[in-house]
Amino acid sequence: MLGLLVAEHLMAAQPRATEGDLTHARADRVNQRALAARARALGLDAFVRLGRGERRQGGRAKDSILANAFEAVLGALYLDGGLEVARAFLARELGPELSDPTPRTRDPKTALQQLLQAAGRETPSYRTISESGPPHQREFAVEVHVGDTLLGAGSGASKRAAEQAAARAALASLASETPALTREKSP
Repeated sequence: MLGLLVAEHLMAAQPRATEGDLTHARADRVNQRALAARARALGLDAFVRLGRGERRQGGRAKDSILANAFEAVLGALYLDGGLEVARAFLARELGPELSDPTPRTRDPKTALQQLLQAAGRETPSYRTISESGPPHQREFAVEVHVGDTLLGAGSGASKRAAEQAAARAALASLASETPALTREKSP
């Protein structure tokens, strides 16, 4: 239900957008973090039923649970009131976000890949260079490369966080080397 209504809204709000632009707009505006924020604003966290273990672990504050609660409410509205009721709810809760064609800030990995693609460069690759710490406190170190060229390095508590940190470092480095980035790739 969410996917259908969001696609419908985005296509109406941005009729000239490409499929890729619409996909990025949906990902920017309708993600776990955004849906959880709307669920919090609606006070849905007070109505989520959790088991003891999940309550102890702070489940009411988890974005994944709250995003699911938002989607469940949307689905319930559709089942109870039909498509128009669900559409009106989504328009009220997410309409301004969905109608705004301004691109959102992308995560560093996406921003790096888009920057490199726009410059005609290869897709970046990420290499885990080390893992340390006990299982409950892992620390990962990652490098990002284009071909054999090291663009940046970063670390984090998960591989994903370390990759984002490496991409952030690469973007900072490339910002000072704009001419080198935009130079045509040699054959």
